[in-house]
Amino acid sequence: MSGWRDNKVSVGTALFLCVTTAAASVLGCFAATGWRTSAVEDKLREIDRIAAKQYVGDLDAEKVADYAAVGYVTGLDDQWSAYIPADQYEAYRLSSEGKGCGIGVTVITGEDSVRVSLVCDDSPASQAGIEKGDYIVGAEDLTVEKDGADAVIDAIQGEEGTEVTVSFSKEKGGTVQQATMHRAMVTQKMAWGQMLDDNIGYIRIENFHVGVADQFQQALDGLLADGAQSLVLDVRHNGGGRVKEMSEMLDPLLPEGTIMTLRTKSGSETVYESDAEMIDQPIVVLVDDQSISAAEFFAAALQEYDRATLVGTHTTGKGRAQQTFELSDGSALNLSVEEYFTPKGNNLAGVGIAPDVEVALTDAQLADFYFLSPEKDPQLQKAVEILE
Repeated sequence: MSGWRDNKVSVGTALFLCVTTAAASVLGCFAATGWRTSAVEDKLREIDRIAAKQYVGDLDAEKVADYAAVGYVTGLDDQWSAYIPADQYEAYRLSSEGKGCGIGVTVITGEDSVRVSLVCDDSPASQAGIEKGDYIVGAEDLTVEKDGADAVIDAIQGEEGTEVTVSFSKEKGGTVQQATMHRAMVTQKMAWGQMLDDNIGYIRIENFHVGVADQFQQALDGLLADGAQSLVLDVRHNGGGRVKEMSEMLDPLLPEGTIMTLRTKSGSETVYESDAEMIDQPIVVLVDDQSISAAEFFAAALQEYDRATLVGTHTTGKGRAQQTFELSDGSALNLSVEEYFTPKGNNLAGVGIAPDVEVALTDAQLADFYFLSPEKDPQLQKAVEILE
């Protein structure tokens, strides 16, 4: 949840950004944490005093403060903790709450392309006719070809209610269309289902942000009502999210018992449990090395209760839960504050979970992951084979 722009630009950081304010001062960002130690405070004050007196260049206090905060968190040596600058925090907060401000798409960026991998329901993009698989070729007076993908993405981002004109094509190099949209607050599309052959229900779970449990339950109820005899639950390329949402989704799939245990530094525990009521359809869960946090614990719980067969590749191995602390200048600290454990008491940190049936994708299939049809997805095909 704390990563930023990469090969896949997440819903919360791509075309859903809203504008906030910048950071404040070098010492202020540390004072706001309430964690000051004499060593940290003394060293920062000493550096600041020397730089203020001797540095010949222009000293940008806001930039220095951000870098100092990044350095502090880096020094914790915890890959899951992160400092979030003020100008990114609002988008981060909205994303974790299952919302975003923008046109309502997720995109995959390449060296010379921006391709739509997901379109949110009832979003400005869907109303404008933009579909999964389309290529965004420009925005306003910028183009991907001349100005680059990042520049075009930045041009699409903006404040709620403002207008943006986006150029797109149905295929790479195809006829370009234009649509002018008003940026809006959009609910993320996080879980949805479809019926495969032989009454196999398939549910894709993008993340575990706020609201995904309701979307999952709606998809599950719909497939069961349509006669699904078995289920494939797909948490590949899922960066995790809220434990509460995950536990609500697991409840109808598991027998009575523990779902997950979270333990703080002081030793206090929070235990999530399922009741005795559950469906009895056979389940296969698809996992990969980008199934992180709640995604791998979702799969682990089903595996440990013998409720599902796991297919795919080994998961990441995250064993800590984070809490976000908003700082006084509008930035935030996303800090590991709890360890969490599977139903059998296992911590997955650095270990992850191994699939019951290992099936890897080729490099070409990985590059095209979000656009693979069921027939060309060997991991999904193995799941179908197991359930038939």
